[in-house]
Amino acid sequence: MATGSAQLMSTIQQVEITSQVIMKVTRHCHHELEKQLDPHVNGVLLGLINENKHILEVTHCFPLMNSDTDEGMEINREYMLEMERSLRQVNIDYQQVGFYQSTYLNTHCDRNFLDSVFDYLEEMNEAIALIYDPLKTKLGNLSIRAFKLSASAFKLYKEEKEFTAEMLRDKSLTYENLFVEIPVVVKNSSMTNVLLCELDQMTDTTSFFTLPTSSYLEKSIQLLLGGLDEINQDLQKINNHQRNVYKQQTAMMKHIQDRKEENDKRVKDGLKPLPEEDLSKIFKDLPPVGRLESLLSSNRIASHCDMIEDHVRSGIGKLYLADSFMS
Repeated sequence: MATGSAQLMSTIQQVEITSQVIMKVTRHCHHELEKQLDPHVNGVLLGLINENKHILEVTHCFPLMNSDTDEGMEINREYMLEMERSLRQVNIDYQQVGFYQSTYLNTHCDRNFLDSVFDYLEEMNEAIALIYDPLKTKLGNLSIRAFKLSASAFKLYKEEKEFTAEMLRDKSLTYENLFVEIPVVVKNSSMTNVLLCELDQMTDTTSFFTLPTSSYLEKSIQLLLGGLDEINQDLQKINNHQRNVYKQQTAMMKHIQDRKEENDKRVKDGLKPLPEEDLSKIFKDLPPVGRLESLLSSNRIASHCDMIEDHVRSGIGKLYLADSFMS
């Protein structure tokens, strides 16, 4: 169902995902880590859309090969078609509803991720991107989030791949509303809930008192500083562009003044003045600085700040509790 309309892009209010899909996604990611292959994995999400309840149900998924070459992409396309035919034959949901991707410490928000989300939304205006963070999950909190492009970002990116300051101002687009996060709910069967209750009784409750590791916080701060460096580089590009624009305007005014003085001198000498020149051919407009990378960097910085805040908030209570035990 190919469409360019963005009018239905905000109808999905919740994503329901089965525990089977979560197990497949986590297994795919950790399997690649054990083999020391590419830590960033991706795959296709399959399911249904409940238009009455505004819920997207993810019921199945399968992995894809990580490759940016034409040959690898062709292999993935053939594999996707074969999987859809096989699932259709065994009466399993085969409609694509998005893709999943692993990330580390919220570093997924880049140009490739934006292109992938846009491509899926062009094919299906309710497609989502499911992001799984294995490092955060190892700390005891399942990290699965669902995103999609906002309606204004989708429309603007379809018209122009490079955002300028004027475009962002006209569309009121910022790093905060570039992507829309959709709540994710894990849906289990009755038998799965019974199993989880039994496992909960066998869980070691002392693990909740484990103090947070400093390595996680250290990596988060390093990524935050890297994002600030990217913003600083973008600001330098903007300052250089403004400096070049000022130099060009100064040269243009000097050219106009020199031409006027020369024409006045020719008139005094009884000569015809020189014809007017097309200044746009002499002084070509400088291309504006794209703001898309700055927008993505700001989005990553905000994610790192939220992640550090959540990590520190959960650790402070444990530190105070541990200090009271030791005293």
